[in-house]
Amino acid sequence: MSRFVIPLTDVFPDDVQTIGDKTSRLGRLAAAGFEVPRAAVVTTAAYRIFLDATGLRDMIRMELARKPFQDMRWEELWDTALRIRAAFVHADVPRDLERDIGAVLRPAFGDDAVAVRSSSPGEDGGGASFAGLHDSFVNVRGFDRILRNIVMVWASLWSDRALLYRQELGLDVESSEMAVLVQQLVEGECSGVVFTVHPGESTQGVIESVYGLNQGLVDGSVEPDRWVVDRRTGRVIEHTAPAERRCFVAGPGDGVIESVTPEDPSRPPLDDQLVTRVWTMANRSAEAFQTPQDVEWTLFGDRLM
Repeated sequence: MSRFVIPLTDVFPDDVQTIGDKTSRLGRLAAAGFEVPRAAVVTTAAYRIFLDATGLRDMIRMELARKPFQDMRWEELWDTALRIRAAFVHADVPRDLERDIGAVLRPAFGDDAVAVRSSSPGEDGGGASFAGLHDSFVNVRGFDRILRNIVMVWASLWSDRALLYRQELGLDVESSEMAVLVQQLVEGECSGVVFTVHPGESTQGVIESVYGLNQGLVDGSVEPDRWVVDRRTGRVIEHTAPAERRCFVAGPGDGVIESVTPEDPSRPPLDDQLVTRVWTMANRSAEAFQTPQDVEWTLFGDRLM
C-alpha cells in the first residue's frame, strides 16, 4: 500500500494525523454500512514530501519569522499568506511523488469527474470548524488537473483567513498539515446538509437542501430550502423556501449556477418522505459516532449518499 495515497476502503479511520478528519469520518461511515462515493486520500506524508522537496518548508519558516505572528497587522498577514500561496502554485510536484500519486489515482478515477477536497487534521474536530476556510474543487477531470488542484488545496492551508483562525485557536501554524480527499463526483438531483442538533436550539435539528450539487450551498452562493425538525419526533416544525431556487451544476471550470427549471418551480427539492429519510440517515450517523453530526448528502436516483 502506498503511504502517499490510500483508497477509502483501506484507510484506518483512527489515523487522523495521516488522513485528516474528513476522510476519517467518511471511512467510519463506509465501515458502518453507509453508501459513500468512491474516494482516495492523498496523505499528509505526501504534503510533507512536497514541502521538503520544493524548499517550501524553509520558505514558510522564513515568512513566519519576519515578525511575531500575533503582532502582524492584517495587511502584513495578507501579504505573507499571498506570498506563501503563490510559491505553492509555482512549485512543481517532484516526479517521484507525482508518479506514486498517479499510480493510485489514474486507475481509480480515469477521466471521471471528481471533487478534490481538504481533509486537514483537526479540520472538523469537536473544538473547531474550518468549514469554508480551505479550498475544494468540483468537476475535476484527468490526473493532471487533479494533481494541480491537490496543490491548490495544500496552498489553501496558508490563506490569511486560515492563518488567523489557527492563531485564534492557539494552534501551531508551522506544524499544520493537509491531507486531500479525492472523491467521485455524484451529480445527484438534489443535495444538502443536515445538522442533527440545531446550532441555536438543542431540541431541534436542521435540514438544508438545494437542487444539483452541494457546492453552491456550502460556499453560500445558492440559498437552500430549510426545514427545522423536532429532534425527538422527527416532525417538521418549519419549512423556509429561498427567495429564488437556483442550482450549482457541473460545467466549465468548477461548475455553473443556473435557475431551477423543474416541472413545478415552486416545488422544494425534498418532499415529506425524503425529509424523513434524510433525517433518519443523519441520526444513524450520529449514533455511529455517538455525537451530534452535520452531514453532507446527495440524492442520486433512489440512492441517498
